[in-house]
Amino acid sequence: MYQKTDRSTMHGVGTPHGLGVTHRYPILAGFSLSDIFSSLTRQLYPTGRAWYQKKGGVFFNLHVAINRTYIRFVEACKLTIDSTFPDNDNFNENDCNLWEYRLGLVTNPSLSLEVRKQAILRKMAYPSNIKARQSGLFIENQLRLAGFDVYVHENTRPYRTPADIVSLSLNNTQHGGITQHGDGVQHGSLNFDVIANLAVPNEQYSVGSNLWPTFFIGGETLGDVATIDENRLIEFKELVLKLKPAHTVAYIFINFT
Repeated sequence: MYQKTDRSTMHGVGTPHGLGVTHRYPILAGFSLSDIFSSLTRQLYPTGRAWYQKKGGVFFNLHVAINRTYIRFVEACKLTIDSTFPDNDNFNENDCNLWEYRLGLVTNPSLSLEVRKQAILRKMAYPSNIKARQSGLFIENQLRLAGFDVYVHENTRPYRTPADIVSLSLNNTQHGGITQHGDGVQHGSLNFDVIANLAVPNEQYSVGSNLWPTFFIGGETLGDVATIDENRLIEFKELVLKLKPAHTVAYIFINFT
């Protein structure tokens, strides 16, 4: 009498057709994807002996070759999808480099892969359906999400210059000794490091007496100085340029060290 086992299938020679007989090839531990595809393929053929696939035979090996091609296609599709969005472990450094180039982001190999992936996601998602995306709090939030420990302060009436805030003269700075902010730019009464139009270490720009479109980026308290890695200077300024309204100018109280 026929004994039904885990390997029983309705397509086997001598296998009865009736209640209790499995109608699919069991997926056992250790089965490869090729084995699974082969079992699925055999179920599509008629049950006659002419279609029997002897393991290792020509007919069997033909399907193994087809399955391997199909598996390579499936894996390639998965890799294509995984390399499109930085939300998975298969998104590697090469994918980061490519998407940073595509999105116009600064490539900084000193940052961790996770930080770079988050920056790409933020760029892809911008403006994230946030209506108040030009507010100071939104700009501050995006800068802090990018890993910059800074705060944004609006310049409200009565409008003030950076010198009014830090009480400095052209030849003086109260932030210790000869401390400078930026490359050679002191926080004096006439010369401050700004971000207006360019992502360069020392942008030359003057707002004159029109202080209403200005705001400040620095420490938690207005007038405090924040610290940012000098390797991220260009990245920081590019992000500020992307976030701020085009007509505004940012005075930055930041040491790039």
